[in-house]
Amino acid sequence: MSTNTSVSRRDRARAFVPELIPDPVDLVRSGPLDVREQRDLERIHAARDNHQNARWMRGKALEAAFRRQLYRGEDGQRTRQQYLDDEWDGISESAAYLEIKEWRLAEKIADTCQRPAPDSHVRALVDVAAAHGHEAVARWYGELRRCGAETGRRVTAEVVSNLAEYLSSGRQPELDSLFVPRQLPPAQGRTPSSPARRAGRIAGEPVTGRVVSSGSFQNFGMSRGGSTEPEQEWTLGAEHVAQLSTWLVAEARRTGTSPDLAADLLVNAVSNGPLGDWLRARVENAAAALATTTQE
Repeated sequence: MSTNTSVSRRDRARAFVPELIPDPVDLVRSGPLDVREQRDLERIHAARDNHQNARWMRGKALEAAFRRQLYRGEDGQRTRQQYLDDEWDGISESAAYLEIKEWRLAEKIADTCQRPAPDSHVRALVDVAAAHGHEAVARWYGELRRCGAETGRRVTAEVVSNLAEYLSSGRQPELDSLFVPRQLPPAQGRTPSSPARRAGRIAGEPVTGRVVSSGSFQNFGMSRGGSTEPEQEWTLGAEHVAQLSTWLVAEARRTGTSPDLAADLLVNAVSNGPLGDWLRARVENAAAALATTTQE
């Protein structure tokens, strides 16, 4: 057994304490890590894993408090929410039950992979684990991580969601295929829209708004200040609505939620986010690409 392995295993065998984390000081070093540096890196990773493991331990602790009814307090009258307000920084019951729902899978993954999984990975798999077994899903997740490590590909939340979709369908996933980016599902029965077709509000079809004309699309015009150009009615075309609807249904099914809730969350994210900055950046990138192509 190598010295490095001996050191790391001794560290893992004892309870993690903050004193194990190396002091954050500037050092100028080069070349391969020596024995002490290997030990320091192991302890840094132990701090990382300790944080993630504490997440599922919270869920287990919450479930124990709820199911044993220990929340009721000395007078026997305290409710679950009052207990959460007093002892858990005021988290809601729904947030507490989410942690309770996730901890068993997170524990199995930590045992299987010898390191915990990110929260987003656990949440992508938790529903399929409830249906098909936490241990089986943890093994598949471990295989997915092994495949990613062997082929040099990142295991992202989207890749894990692809695994969840395959397991939910009862099919044996081909691990390599899970790393292929998912394409936006094509809308069914798409037909070209016209200004006349977009003008009326037909159920499930157009979404009307007011925009300011700012030059032709080819010129990628964008007004940065107040515009004096006249406003005109604009409607989201039927093909866009159909494509968005198809995508929302597919993503809602994949995450185990309803299309209505998925749509509400999407609208909230778009409405409350800096959409103008996002659009401006992409318009400017498109303009720069067009200018480069023209020069060539």
